[in-house]
Amino acid sequence: MNWKQTTLSELENLQKCALNNNFFANNYSAVNSILYEKKFHSQIAMEDEWIFERYIEDKKTYYSFPHNIDGGISKIEEAIGKLKKETQSEGLPLLFQNITLDEKEALLKIFPSAKVTETPESGDYIYLTEKLSTLAGKKYSRKRNHIHQFQNKHADYRFELLDESNIRDAYIIEEKWLSENSEIAAENGTLSDLEIEKEIISFALDNFKHFSATCGMTGGILYIEGNAAAFCIASTLSSKVTDIHFEKCLSSFGRDGGYAVINNEFAKTVQTEFINREEDLGIEGLRKAKLSYFPERVLEKFSVNV
Repeated sequence: MNWKQTTLSELENLQKCALNNNFFANNYSAVNSILYEKKFHSQIAMEDEWIFERYIEDKKTYYSFPHNIDGGISKIEEAIGKLKKETQSEGLPLLFQNITLDEKEALLKIFPSAKVTETPESGDYIYLTEKLSTLAGKKYSRKRNHIHQFQNKHADYRFELLDESNIRDAYIIEEKWLSENSEIAAENGTLSDLEIEKEIISFALDNFKHFSATCGMTGGILYIEGNAAAFCIASTLSSKVTDIHFEKCLSSFGRDGGYAVINNEFAKTVQTEFINREEDLGIEGLRKAKLSYFPERVLEKFSVNV
């Protein structure tokens, strides 16, 4: 197969594929496929209107479930067969990662003896946009109270949608955020991950205009006393789903409720029915934070070894 580095030149086809397949899973976001090439050395191959993706993690090669650019999986067995033939010729196992429930069932029909492993740390948190934007009802009372406390303390705050005029402020926040968190990250061995994440965020911002035109990239900046305090970056995953790629708030304002505020303010601008706030990576604090917004569902993910 003709594998090549996943670059911006593939963005249009990846987005077309996402829209035609009505994806909910963030790993099929066209934007994520481009951004995370920097971390996972991902590659793409296109054959007979099928898009194949693979990446490297922990020195192992993993494959995504292939999808037809025009939608549908009527010839999925043939597409999977191409991958199986290639891995067999290389003497490697065919390992699938970030597989949804429906995709898992499709693989088991082809390979009944495949080994399936649940990966709850990879599950996507899916929310109704209306609920995140209104925070209506008793179960969201804590969130509303947190926002009110922030508003009382920072009455002069404002929210702006991310665009070319204020994009520099997102770079500034990310630089400050990394500085605030670098010492702890160095102690627990995650500093290199945060540094790579900064590179990825910078790449997204550097190419914001292109991502915006092709994938509806958007986002927001939260200002307090005229100074940038938080930002988020998102894009259109599919016709029903907006994917939140990054959300950062400087620590002092985060403690005051800055994350709740930018979450709510940005949700008010989202036009799709659902918001995907991505996975919790197995981090307990992140899991609790995501569950506290009462997702409509947590999209299950699996790894499959055929």
